[in-house]
Amino acid sequence: MTRIAEIADTVKDIEATKTGELPAAQPFDLRTSIRFLSGFGACKGDQILTDDSIAKALAVDGRAVVFEVTPTPAGLAYRLSADTPIDAGVEQRTRTAIDRYLSLSDDLTEFYALAEADDPAYADLVDQLRGLHHVRFLTLPEIATWALVSQRTPKSHALGMKRRIQALGPATTVDGVRFQAFPEVAVLAELSDAEWFSLVRNERKAAYLGNMMRGLQEIGEDFLRKASYKDAYATLRSIKGAGDWTASAIMLRGLGRMDHVPLGMAQFQDAAMELYGRPLDADRVRRHYGEHLGYWSYYLRTGVGVLRGRSAQSPAPAACAA
Repeated sequence: MTRIAEIADTVKDIEATKTGELPAAQPFDLRTSIRFLSGFGACKGDQILTDDSIAKALAVDGRAVVFEVTPTPAGLAYRLSADTPIDAGVEQRTRTAIDRYLSLSDDLTEFYALAEADDPAYADLVDQLRGLHHVRFLTLPEIATWALVSQRTPKSHALGMKRRIQALGPATTVDGVRFQAFPEVAVLAELSDAEWFSLVRNERKAAYLGNMMRGLQEIGEDFLRKASYKDAYATLRSIKGAGDWTASAIMLRGLGRMDHVPLGMAQFQDAAMELYGRPLDADRVRRHYGEHLGYWSYYLRTGVGVLRGRSAQSPAPAACAA
């Protein structure tokens, strides 16, 4: 190899790797996010986890960009890797995705004050998890897919469906590890019902997934983020097959819109009974927490899981989905 070729290869490597930092509203503790992910079955195997790092792939304009994040005093340090040069636009889009994924910009000051004034059992639970920000699904099509395939379906079967769909996304290898990104809406919106059926092997889910992805492409993510909760929710519900659970999950776990939670669901009722020792008073919780209701529910379910011992230990490195 000539000296010029060596220099060209070095430049290419540099361009295909970017590093930087992202601030986080304090307190923020990445370790609490990692512990949550280590026990979050819906994204099992989708990222590499260590005690203090997360590595995961994001699809950007049809290619996979792998980000690895580690803690800094002010937030996170990141390294981006891809098969082709990463320009400023791709870096900014990935930065935005990381910020949203780990809810770095969420200011929890008021939520913590409300929790401190709540039942002592809940206040103690929140104190144990202090620094945990809401870990969302990385992309809108991923949460929309999970919300539909996981309903009335054993988790192992739902994960199988999700992985077959995820295999349609771009992939890349970094440091000898293959990372698979979830496909973008534009790719999934082009699938026919027959193609969806080959992936999920259920006619109703296939039809609903097709409706959802075409609907999301038409609506646009920007509208769902900026419209009033009422309008965004109603627009999602207008997509055939999107019921209350699906629309609420997309708004909460995908878009981070924390002001509404379907508290009548058993998962919230059971967790509240376990913690408070009495039935959930949904009206009281809504009045007390207001726009922070989503964080109340997130800390409740995460904290009860920790108390049960499901997520209390630091995670071992997890395999990445192929």
